[in-house]
Amino acid sequence: MPRTVWAICFAAVLFCALLGQSFATTTVVVGPSTCKSTLKHYATIQSAVSSVPWGTTVMVCPGTYPEQVIVSQPLTLEGVTDGVGNAAVITVPGGGLVQNGTSAGFGPVTVQLLVQNTVGVNIKDLVVDGNGGNCPAGSNRNVGIGVFDVGTANDGTTAATIANVVVRNDTTCFGDGILADTSFITITNSEIHDVNQTAIDAYSGKYSITNNSIQRDTAYGIVLVDNANGSVVSGNNVSDGWSGILSSGPNVGAIITKNTVLNHAYVGVWLFLTNHQTVTNNVVSNALWPLVVEEGTNNLVQNNKLSDAIFDGILDEFSFGGNNITKNTVNEGLFGIFGDSTVSGDTLVPNTFYNVVTTIDPGPVTGPSDPVQP
Repeated sequence: MPRTVWAICFAAVLFCALLGQSFATTTVVVGPSTCKSTLKHYATIQSAVSSVPWGTTVMVCPGTYPEQVIVSQPLTLEGVTDGVGNAAVITVPGGGLVQNGTSAGFGPVTVQLLVQNTVGVNIKDLVVDGNGGNCPAGSNRNVGIGVFDVGTANDGTTAATIANVVVRNDTTCFGDGILADTSFITITNSEIHDVNQTAIDAYSGKYSITNNSIQRDTAYGIVLVDNANGSVVSGNNVSDGWSGILSSGPNVGAIITKNTVLNHAYVGVWLFLTNHQTVTNNVVSNALWPLVVEEGTNNLVQNNKLSDAIFDGILDEFSFGGNNITKNTVNEGLFGIFGDSTVSGDTLVPNTFYNVVTTIDPGPVTGPSDPVQP
């Protein structure tokens, strides 16, 4: 082989090898050197996230990490468990929290783990604990995990994934467990508890929110606001708060299905200013109003099991028409169903009622006030 041809071939092979190396999957570790000792170690999560190339897996060993972390590049941030229940826990820094993010919906906010302006991020098997948090000046909300401006409509709900995390104890100021804003992501198989505002807030994007467990949310469990067509809320267990699931317009085409919503002081599942929502096969129990459709149009609400209503099992008010609220079952309540005098063009039969004092509420009824900002 002529020398020049050999040199060109060698250069091509070397270039391809270097190119492959630059995009190779890398794994690093945060925590003590005894944890996954053969890998490169960092002392803090932020130092690792800020140093590694795109696509790196950052494994966080069991322990507490008092820091606020910002992720702005594609990577996987994964907690390591030791098999006996110890976890990787992000906690409040010793010097207190500082305002470090800006949400389109809420303005300046304080976030313990913030993902922003990127795609291709996976967060899993971590605990974020807000216990002992403070209220930074100028911040409108304290957030466990924040996801802002991640992905575009082309990503569907795959621009980022939050899976198998625990977010807890956000009870200072206005505390959100997970706040997603202008993003296109999946939140799944996670637990959020003891927050004093909203467990999962999903604004202005498209979301898949599935199989999460939410307890002791003081205000809202799951909130969708201004979502793109096709967001899904499915298989979640939401209990012990003010209102369970709120979908607030102009949401179009969201699907709320197969959720269990228990023990809320106000509304179980609440559609407010929505259109073309599908609400099916949910189990909702023990609320003033288990199911409310308010100022909506062309929503499909079927095959839900509603029980233990203090007032109406189903409340349909201020309708713009075209809602199909049928084939639901109401068991126990003061009234079975109410459609006020403004309801025009809605289909409200057939539904099935058991053990209600009065099947059709003759009104007037005092329905829920318009929802405050979740």
